[in-house]
Amino acid sequence: MVKQQEITRGMVVRSSDGEKLGKVTRLDVDTFEIEKGFFFPTEYAVHYDEVAGIRDGEILLTHARDQLVGGRDPGRGAEGISAGGEIRVPLVEEEITAGKTVEEVGRVQVTKEVVTEEKQVSVPVAREVVRVERVPASGERPVASGTTVEEGSISIPVREEQVEISKRPVVKEELRISKDVVQEEAQARATVRREEAEVRTEGQVRREDTLDETPATLPEQMPPERATGTGGRRR
Repeated sequence: MVKQQEITRGMVVRSSDGEKLGKVTRLDVDTFEIEKGFFFPTEYAVHYDEVAGIRDGEILLTHARDQLVGGRDPGRGAEGISAGGEIRVPLVEEEITAGKTVEEVGRVQVTKEVVTEEKQVSVPVAREVVRVERVPASGERPVASGTTVEEGSISIPVREEQVEISKRPVVKEELRISKDVVQEEAQARATVRREEAEVRTEGQVRREDTLDETPATLPEQMPPERATGTGGRRR
């Protein structure tokens, strides 16, 4: 269905069989009017739901020319009064709809530093101590044959344990950082607009208004007092 906003004054209107009927001269709430001419002796009213579409800037109707010319009600130039006609004028008011977005408002920065310190550990170590004793031989023992008296030296290794230091990382403690969601009320303001209608009449138009609220009853007024010829008053 074609929207009312797509139709403007001056657009050419054609019937479903391609006949040019005229141009749009007036836009109303429910209808628009085609100019009078060869087919219509006066302005011709067409409902928006009778529009099949808009093609190349021209309005294409759902009815053929013969259906339109044969007895349809004319537009505002026709004579006579039709009962039950109604024009609805919508009054629009803006309403506030609140939405939520998540934004970053800060950060928590955790920095680790390496601290160097000296540590001392005690480790038991063993070492060899050389002890030399000179004692007399017990009795005389013969020297093995072939042994000669000559100079020489004997090397005896002396050992001890050395401490070797090795290091490995060990987790001693940890930081646990968590976030909680806290619900709170936030106030937001916006300026909204609404439409109000003022209805005016011109000429001798009898108007009947239907109001939502019943007007308050006016207090009953006492009839005015009139003077009598005898100097008294009567009501």
